[in-house]
Amino acid sequence: MRQPRRNRRRHHAVAMSLEELEVWLDRLEPSPLVNGVSMLDGYLTAIIIGPCSIDPHEWLSHMLGPHGRLGAGGSEQAAAIMAIVERFNAISEGLATVPERYAPIFERTDDGVVLAGPWCMGFLAAMTLRYTAWKALRPFAHIKYGELLLPILLHCTNNVGSPLLGPVRQDSEAQALLRTAYHAIPIVVPAIRAFWMPQRAQQ
Repeated sequence: MRQPRRNRRRHHAVAMSLEELEVWLDRLEPSPLVNGVSMLDGYLTAIIIGPCSIDPHEWLSHMLGPHGRLGAGGSEQAAAIMAIVERFNAISEGLATVPERYAPIFERTDDGVVLAGPWCMGFLAAMTLRYTAWKALRPFAHIKYGELLLPILLHCTNNVGSPLLGPVRQDSEAQALLRTAYHAIPIVVPAIRAFWMPQRAQQ
């Protein structure tokens, strides 16, 4: 007997909400490269606007390890991957059509203070997939565009937890710059995309 349509639909995954995706990422074992939605958002953004296209199977595996494989239809893993793909498409389409409205997903404290670090570390993690290809935009490498990555890399740390670009001065002006640098990220992201677009169009 043919199964009723409403029952058969249960076997097709429905994308998780971002809140559900946050919980899913948090309880994965082994822990993935990205440990939350904000970090994932930064990672996806770098993949979208970077110097070259990368096969989704490669970056999903890099980002999530064994959890990046497409799960069976209707599985929790499939619903998570669908949520990731939906966010990827939303970022990509938004930057292509209304780049001035681009809004990264930053973590916030209970008091509303923006924590840009996780998003920026996700962006840096995606850069490592093709780090050599990013050379032209690394800080100070290009006389005109070399500072585009600065607002992002200012919030990043190296493998031992030290600031990636070196210690930040302790004076009030330098500390204020670090606290407000995230305001520039929605501006530099479309600019980075525009910088690489001619190169990507030739691929």
